[in-house]
Amino acid sequence: MFMKKYSNARAWATLILCSCGLFFVHSANAWNPFKDEILDVTILDPYVEMHTGPGRGFPITHVAEKGETITLLKKRTDWYKARTSKGITGWIKRDELHATLGPDGPELIFAAPGREEYYNRKWELGVLGGDFSGARGLTTYMGYHLTPNLTTELKLTQAFGNFSNSKLASLNMVHTAFPGWYASPFFTVGAGMIKISPSSDLGQTEDRTDPALTAGIGVNVYLSRSFLLRLEYNEHKILTTRENNEEVEEWKAGFSVFF
Repeated sequence: MFMKKYSNARAWATLILCSCGLFFVHSANAWNPFKDEILDVTILDPYVEMHTGPGRGFPITHVAEKGETITLLKKRTDWYKARTSKGITGWIKRDELHATLGPDGPELIFAAPGREEYYNRKWELGVLGGDFSGARGLTTYMGYHLTPNLTTELKLTQAFGNFSNSKLASLNMVHTAFPGWYASPFFTVGAGMIKISPSSDLGQTEDRTDPALTAGIGVNVYLSRSFLLRLEYNEHKILTTRENNEEVEEWKAGFSVFF
């Protein structure tokens, strides 16, 4: 029995460590199109117009043609300052950069300026409700975005059932593969402690506290301003002192704010 519990715990720990390793590798290679980062790109459109300033009212000084490599220097609202290989500088409208390749070939995403805060958000607070293995569950969480792809979250969940109530506190790592999308899917793994208490009419049963491992998937949907809709599914493995561990499924949905 002990070896079975140890094997299960080791398998979950290995999954968490491997997932976190993949998170860091993916995040380290990601480029943030909203920050002032110097980047060489290749034009795929027939041409793009370069203005003397960040606005349509400024005259066109140069036209960069298809296949030409330009360097993006900085961003101002809806415009990017660029320099050609011949040293000519000018400002290019964001809309003209959709058909553009990065240094390694992938197409770059230049989102609308109103979503920059969403992409670059650091802190996130949310409340979600749903089903916790047949009980009513309520979750509050606070997250800090280490990178656009990688987030660490502290979650507190309370479930109210007919026979028992549960409190789960966990620390989770969240990986978002496509942080610039309006609907961004994510994968999460974590660990914490769960306390299970009997309902008032079953007071003869003792409370118990056990470690818990968590894996889950979900999606964040950008609504407007600083608001997100979050949908999430989690599977919790409770490492009990009994003969068998327990598995708990959790479905929940709610809203978040970011800043």
